[in-house]
Formats: sequence, C-alpha cells, structure tokens
Amino acid sequence: MQDEDLIALVREARPHLEGSAPDSESWLSRLEERHDELHRLVEERLAAGRPEALELAAALWPYWWQRGHMGEARVLLERAVAVEGPDRARALRGLGTIAFRQGDVDAAERAFVDRLGLVEREGTELELVEALTDLSRIALRRGDFAGVRTYAERAYEIAVRLEEDALRMPLHMRAAAARMEGRLEEARALYLENRELSERLGYELMVVAEDHNLFHVALRSGDREEAERRFRASSEWILASNNAYMVPYAYLDAGVLALHDGDLERAGRLVACADRIFEESGSIPDPDDAVELEQAVARLRRELGERFDTVWAEGRKLGDDEAQALART
Repeated sequence: MQDEDLIALVREARPHLEGSAPDSESWLSRLEERHDELHRLVEERLAAGRPEALELAAALWPYWWQRGHMGEARVLLERAVAVEGPDRARALRGLGTIAFRQGDVDAAERAFVDRLGLVEREGTELELVEALTDLSRIALRRGDFAGVRTYAERAYEIAVRLEEDALRMPLHMRAAAARMEGRLEEARALYLENRELSERLGYELMVVAEDHNLFHVALRSGDREEAERRFRASSEWILASNNAYMVPYAYLDAGVLALHDGDLERAGRLVACADRIFEESGSIPDPDDAVELEQAVARLRRELGERFDTVWAEGRKLGDDEAQALART
C-alpha cells in the first residue's frame, strides 16, 4: 500500500476509533493488518518533520493501545506532542492514556494537564468533558476519591448540555469512585445507567466493560448469580474478540470467581495468567481492578500455602487455548 493510501486509511479510520465507536473493533482489525507499514509511515514522517506526523499519531493511538502496542505508542507519541498543530491536544490525550496504562502516573498527569490547558483555551465542550474525565482517572489512581468526584461531576455538568454520548465516561468514573469507596449500591446504579446508555448508543466495548465492573460489584454484594451472569456476558465477548486491552480482565474475573467458589488451584492459574498478560503488555490494571488482583493474590498465597509457587508458575505458562478453556470451565 502506497503512503498516500495509508494516510487515507488512517483518516478514514479516525472517527471510528474515537471514543470506542460502535464499529471500532472492525477498524482496529483493519489497522492491525497494516501495523508494520503504519509504524514505518509515522516514524518516517516524524523523522522528516512532516506536519502529518502529529495527525497520524493523534489518530492511531487508540489502535496502538487496544491492540497491545503501548511501548511503540509511547515512543512515537512523546515525539509527536513536541510538534505544534491542531491535533496536539488529541495526541496529548493519547500520551497520557498510554502512560496511565503503563503505570507512569506522573507522566500521564503532565500530559492530561497540558491537554486541559489547550482545550480550555480553544477546544470544544466535548473535549473539555474528556479532559476533565481523564484527570479524574489520575485522582482515582492516587486514591483521591474527592478529586475523582470533583472532576467527574464537573465533566457531567457540561456533558448534560451535549449529546448523550458525552455522559458515558463521567458516569463511569463516578461509578468507579463509588465502588472503591465501598458504596456498592451507588456504584451498581451508575454502572447500570452507563451500561444501558452505551447499549442504546451501540458502544459494545463499554457495555462489556460495565458488565465486567458489575461482576465485581455483584460478587462483593453477595449476589453470586448476578456475578456469574455478568462474568459470562463480558468474558465471552472478550475472548471471542481477543481485545488485547480486555483479555487479562477476563482471566482475572474468572480467577476471582473461582476463588470465591473455593476452587483454589484453578483460581491461582487464572490469576497468574492475567498477571503475566498485564506484565507482558507493559500495562497495569485499572485502580479498582488492581485492588481485586492484589487481594486475590494475597488470599491465594495464604490458602494455597506451599502449593502457591507451583500453581502460580503453571498459570504463567498457560497458552491462549488452555487459558480460554480454563476460564470457560
């Protein structure tokens, strides 16, 4: 494919990648087929100081993130944000998101704060909602739940003046804060509201993500039946689509459910598999899920005793087919 055709492909894909659009998965797959060519294209445009380098990086970061190319994305985005242009705010969001997923909270915060300054001066209200929501993520990672609510509620107040689509992420962040503070009924109501909104608008990935979150809320609330229903709904989609970002969460959830049921060795293998995938992808779990992972590992160490190291090693060696079969058991 010629470079001009590649650029046209990226420009066509861009609106389908922004905000996890309903058809984003098919576009992510199309871009993955051109991964090496796209990397070369962005690298060459950055090296030559070409203006479209910033545009390309700003468009491609959701693909790099969701298809597991975060190390590559971080390097390219750090170079791209040094370029001035209309896409700099979006590239900063990409850099912040990748750094956040890698656990580099300080770098993520710097990128998000820079972006907020840009969109406050010259951005749209939707961009301001996004920027405030991203800073609520930083507050959540730092355990500043009051900060989460401040940013998310300010974002929500702006979002209600816009299309329904703008409400999704402020709702999600308000739910995450409630979950981490132990306000499970409030968290459940907010997750359900966002799930229903996302389903109505056709945002399949967000529906799956909220089923994953509702699984943990249900399990902690003592509703084993709802927990399994939410787990089955989310994990089947994740494993069928092989979404690189979501895959470790499916195995973590399967392990947490097995641990709840007292199936210690199966739980240990699944949690170990999830931990390995997070490690290999260069990412860390979201703050609320990091708590689930840490608590699961602590309980497994305690209850497996001398068997822990063996079971953990077995889980880290699981291949894709083995892990999927174990998760679906």
